[in-house]
Amino acid sequence: NRDPNTIMLGDSGGFQIAKGLWEGDWKANSGCAKAQKKREAILKWLDGVATYGMTLDIPTWVIHDKNASDKCGIKTLQEAVDATKYNNEYFMKHRDGNCKFLNVLQGENFAQADDWYEQMKDFCDPIKYPETHFNGWAMGGQNMCDIHLALKRVVTLMRDGLLEKGKHDVMHFLGTSKLEWAMVLTAIQRGVRKSHNENFTITFDCASPFLATSNGTQY
Repeated sequence: NRDPNTIMLGDSGGFQIAKGLWEGDWKANSGCAKAQKKREAILKWLDGVATYGMTLDIPTWVIHDKNASDKCGIKTLQEAVDATKYNNEYFMKHRDGNCKFLNVLQGENFAQADDWYEQMKDFCDPIKYPETHFNGWAMGGQNMCDIHLALKRVVTLMRDGLLEKGKHDVMHFLGTSKLEWAMVLTAIQRGVRKSHNENFTITFDCASPFLATSNGTQY
């Protein structure tokens, strides 16, 4: 019964998978019952409570943590990409339309980020998926901390027709809360609104201030 003028932004839990906290074989088409049960629950929860939600991505840095990768079954970059595509396809097929989904972009460098984008961009394409396409973007990995890459991605999205008014109005930056970035992202938002999409809105989040408070280290 929350105020309809508010926005609820929901995360999918991909971070928990990459940290090895949600154990199971998350590889594409693995048939793992534990992973599938969690996948279904996440989608149901996001559709039930969120205005916008993250797709269920597998962050690429999971492959550098042997303990975590053993627990989630993801050991290579391509396995992380394929697992994310599998999750995206599941979300697209089974979403009920109550939640608008943000296509999460990952990658630890320019090459990985470009490759990830090329493999995931079609999920936001309203021509290929007129009824079920995803509704915006979430910047993870190097995309959310390298301004050169972030600007490149925004320009690429506009050129590819994937930052359109009424279809892709929101871009969320994961794990970003520095004051300098707030200034930069505000400038990007204003620029895109002026030149391309007047509804374009950038949001960002970070757990650090709340963790500092809960741990009693800062108030």
